[in-house]
Amino acid sequence: MMDGNLRQLKRSSEFFLTGGDLHLIVNEYRFRVHSYFFTRESQHFRQRLAISDAFDLQGNGSSMSSAIVLDDYDITPEEFESFLKVFYNPRYSFYDLAHPYEEWASILKLSNLWDFPNVKELAINELERLDIPLVDRIVLYQDNQVDADLRLPLYIQLASREATLDHDESTRLGFRTAIVIFQARERLRSLATGGKSPLPDEVGEDAAKEVVCNLFKAVPPLGEATPPATPKPRINGFDSPRRTSSGFGFGTHSRTPSSSGQLVIIGLV
Repeated sequence: MMDGNLRQLKRSSEFFLTGGDLHLIVNEYRFRVHSYFFTRESQHFRQRLAISDAFDLQGNGSSMSSAIVLDDYDITPEEFESFLKVFYNPRYSFYDLAHPYEEWASILKLSNLWDFPNVKELAINELERLDIPLVDRIVLYQDNQVDADLRLPLYIQLASREATLDHDESTRLGFRTAIVIFQARERLRSLATGGKSPLPDEVGEDAAKEVVCNLFKAVPPLGEATPPATPKPRINGFDSPRRTSSGFGFGTHSRTPSSSGQLVIIGLV
């Protein structure tokens, strides 16, 4: 990066740290942190830094003149600062954040984007503690490939509520999820006497799970005629590796009864 451009950048007030060996740029802000936290857990950063070092490429992050520019990831300096608080937290507690939802949502986004599985798990655990509107939670979890076992109860809750989806909710959820929720509402109510809403106790949890899972299996992603085969994670240069999580429509779906007689979801990858 040219010296003239460097002079136009601002230092992060919190995260331009003495002794840091990894230099990063997000928009107009410069960060200096410790590579240990990034290479310890993230396959993405391990690969990126290893390749840059092996071929002596510019942008290996070893100095500010060769800083790694993160602008291609569609993130803000504020989101990145929230993410760094996981590693640099002087209070040893996250429960006094000024904006806990926004900050944990940012941490979830970046941990999913850059393949920090432990940080992602931490973010999900903290988000589970918060009172978040149902559709907001579903959209956040869908966007960041949160596991199916956490999303399935949310889909059932949405399909079971008295009010139908409005236009804004349908748009935010996406075409496929909205279609599944609308169809699930109809099918679940057809199982209940008189088509009651919200659902009565006679419609059990297993029945609701089966309806929702079967609909996600039957309704392919937009633009696909049939559900796709199980994707294999690809590592392509500096591309961020995608963590394949249990989900709906991300692979082949099947259901089988367990030895205890309870329905078990298998093959959701």
